[in-house]
Amino acid sequence: MNQTLMNIGLLLVRIFTGVIFIVHGAQKFQGLDGTSGFFQSIGLPGWMAPVVATVELVGGIALVLGIGTRLAGAALTIVMIGVLLTAKKGQPFGSIEFDLLILFTSLQQALVGGRFLAVDQLFGRKKAENSNVQV
Repeated sequence: MNQTLMNIGLLLVRIFTGVIFIVHGAQKFQGLDGTSGFFQSIGLPGWMAPVVATVELVGGIALVLGIGTRLAGAALTIVMIGVLLTAKKGQPFGSIEFDLLILFTSLQQALVGGRFLAVDQLFGRKKAENSNVQV
């Protein structure tokens, strides 16, 4: 496969996954009392609502920018596993397919990293360039 096309594809997945999490995290903050109430209604402590909202918002921004992409992807993967085991538990496939898709795009970011047009790459290249310097 053409490396450029693969990089563009991974970039698009990274950016759009990030945007989805930014929107969902911001929505949770806008209705934090309701989100806390929902968390409590499914047996989770209400204090987890701002934690999850922060992970989603900050993780989404990190994905869009390509900063700490693997860490953000891992954190968002954990959030999505939590969603599937709590809020979506027992629901049919048709009700969780979006959540599964976001789970696996987050996991992809954790496994692959930022790559193309990511701030992470700027630091990785400098490190790689410095390690190739011969004295």
